[in-house]
Amino acid sequence: MSKLNDLILELCPDGVILVKVADIAEVGTGNSNTEDAIENGIFPFYVRSKDIKHSDKFTYDEESIIIPGEGGIGEIFHYVNGKYQLHQRAYRIHPIDSRVNTKFLFYYFTSNFKRYILGKAVTATVSSIRKPMIETFKIPIPPLPVQKEIVRILDKFTMLEADLKAELDLRKKQYEYYRDKLLTFRLLSTSENKK
Repeated sequence: MSKLNDLILELCPDGVILVKVADIAEVGTGNSNTEDAIENGIFPFYVRSKDIKHSDKFTYDEESIIIPGEGGIGEIFHYVNGKYQLHQRAYRIHPIDSRVNTKFLFYYFTSNFKRYILGKAVTATVSSIRKPMIETFKIPIPPLPVQKEIVRILDKFTMLEADLKAELDLRKKQYEYYRDKLLTFRLLSTSENKK
């Protein structure tokens, strides 16, 4: 993290600017329905869930962030770089400003969007959001070298987390196997029990 600290001291010692998403990105929804998904499609099809469906057609070929328009708001985020299809109630946030690293924007959304959106809600949950709610979300814009270093660090931790989860899943299966094996006994027949 000392490299990041050095970059911050060098490139933005007085802080960074905040900008609205509308000033740095295109925000919009797709035009597909869940029924358009194809089980073995070649392109990812982002709907309103963590699960990614598939399609044989794509509407977008870009680097973007995908969030649901209803259900899972502030909980579900997808980073995409390439061709994809999008549900009509899922939003794409596609940076168009060269000062913004899309992956940095993704990490910022995952860390801060839920708190922001809940602050706009009347209740403790948000059942749906609209485009203006996303467009008014403010993002800090540090210089690109700072954004890239933050992304590098967070990508590394994301990989470590995935490795740990895979290891934990493997250990859980191993535990269940040995638990079941160790606690399974050959039972004596009724006549042997009486002896």
